[in-house]
Amino acid sequence: MPKVATARAILLRSVDYRDADRILTFYTREQGRVACIARGARSSRRRFAGALEAFCVIDAELSFGRSDLATLKGATVVQMFPELLKRLDRLQRAGAAVELVRHLTVEAAEEPRLFDALSEFFGLLADAPEDEAAALLAFQARALALCGFSPGLDVCVVTGNRRPAGQAAYFDATRGGIISRAALGGSSRGRLLVGGAALGRLQKSLGAEWVPDGAWAPEERAQVEAVLGAFIAQHVR
Repeated sequence: MPKVATARAILLRSVDYRDADRILTFYTREQGRVACIARGARSSRRRFAGALEAFCVIDAELSFGRSDLATLKGATVVQMFPELLKRLDRLQRAGAAVELVRHLTVEAAEEPRLFDALSEFFGLLADAPEDEAAALLAFQARALALCGFSPGLDVCVVTGNRRPAGQAAYFDATRGGIISRAALGGSSRGRLLVGGAALGRLQKSLGAEWVPDGAWAPEERAQVEAVLGAFIAQHVR
């Protein structure tokens, strides 16, 4: 007999299937990433009552049987963030957060703190923070840390020496960490020079207090964005 469970969930991906169904990928608080089929989801809007829209938190009733896909039996909206759909830049940032979670996670490996961070990010973005770009960068760093992909920012990956607080360093995306100026060997090619303030912003974002406090300086934001973009391209996608 199939096992039925209710899970708090956020939609990561939706793909049309056959004439009336959809294949859905959720990130759930209780069971991690779950793929399921929603039968009749395309033929009747009333059946799931808006619960399969992007950027909302739902309670999903899932039936697990022998198939690799669970079956979505029912869904109830818990929280919606309509403000995210009203501006293209917010829509893109919310979409980037969802896409990163989809790439970072694997089936049935739960991390409740990641679910909470994604939900919190939706709320933060909907409330129009002072620096929306920084909010996305901070969430990306936190998501990486929760999934075990943290960039190394404290210790030089060549010498093993600890970086003094506030000191700039070069970031090597391939190695996934910083390299001190002394360890460069005369060549900085392919490495990103990151100031001490930007490294401090990034380090704070890796921890539980990841939500940005006010706006970031443009140079710091650009440096953090470059580090995260290079790291994600090299180690996640």
